[in-house]
Amino acid sequence: METKRKAKGSWGVRFFIVVLGIILGFLFYWLLSFVEGDIGKIERPDRHMVRRQYISEELDEQKSDLEKEVRALKRRINTLSEQKRNLGSSTSSLQKTINQLLSIQKESLAKNVEFPEKSVQTLRDSQSAFLENQNKDLEFNQEISVLIQQRQEQESSLTEVAEQIKTLEKDVNADYCGLMKKHRLKVAVLKLSFLVPVFLVVSFFFMKFRSGAYWPLVWSAFIASFIKIALVAHEYFPTNYFKYIALVVIIGIVLRILIYLIRMIVAPKKDLLIKQYQQFYDKHRCPVCTKPIKAGPLRYAGWKKKTTVLAAQGTEIQKQEPYTCPSCGTNLYNKCGSCGNIRHSLLPYCEHCGVEK
Repeated sequence: METKRKAKGSWGVRFFIVVLGIILGFLFYWLLSFVEGDIGKIERPDRHMVRRQYISEELDEQKSDLEKEVRALKRRINTLSEQKRNLGSSTSSLQKTINQLLSIQKESLAKNVEFPEKSVQTLRDSQSAFLENQNKDLEFNQEISVLIQQRQEQESSLTEVAEQIKTLEKDVNADYCGLMKKHRLKVAVLKLSFLVPVFLVVSFFFMKFRSGAYWPLVWSAFIASFIKIALVAHEYFPTNYFKYIALVVIIGIVLRILIYLIRMIVAPKKDLLIKQYQQFYDKHRCPVCTKPIKAGPLRYAGWKKKTTVLAAQGTEIQKQEPYTCPSCGTNLYNKCGSCGNIRHSLLPYCEHCGVEK
């Protein structure tokens, strides 16, 4: 006899189908990411070009030259200040030397001792060097003062130019931000122009084949495309808008699941309904009202809650006959139109001849 339903396969085969379906979903997501990434590589606005429309090259060069001059003046001032400090140290040493020689000369005169000619020459040379250092220190002070004044003037000019550029930079940033918004919107439209049709096509096959033999293919493609389009929408749409979009999508999914579950109860599919009927037949209860079936060998059986109590020995066992539930009136057993034997009325195949009703 021909098999009416296809076998589900072993648990190992089913397990690998699920695993490969998950891998396929990742690969499909990866493929969408490649395409979406290439679309996002379109040329973006050049900030330098936008800036040049507001700030001339001469103004930038003027600022750069002023900064160089200020740095050069600072370096010169630091160099002269270091030389002045070294000169101060040398002058201080000469001052000590002169004081020591004068003290020795004074003691010599007090003792009527001749002050050595070499010491006299050393004293003269030290005094000359001291005076020369004093003149150099004065020159350093004058030169540093002039350089400080020049630095202050250049810094004042630099501040004016920097403030002018800073004011223009605000216009540059505003214009550039506007261009970037347009660019992001363009990229978002291009990406969604690719992803939305893909998602719609995948959704069509998902709705058609989601419970068929090729369900891993459509489920993996549907989930991958849904995640990708959700991430793109989150990236390019403001959070205030995206949260409403996400909420509407979640509400739609919940409503769809709720409607599906209600339909399973109100108008269940054939396979589910047959499975439900089979379970109740196996429990010897009416699939409609769950009343115990008392037909054929079970006519004199008793039930205690959900447990079936077999008839006592010696009780007459009757043959199976057509049977209608006395509680709800559902025809549960009747004669097969092909072989004439008693069959289950609510199941599709006769257990004797296999004819489908």
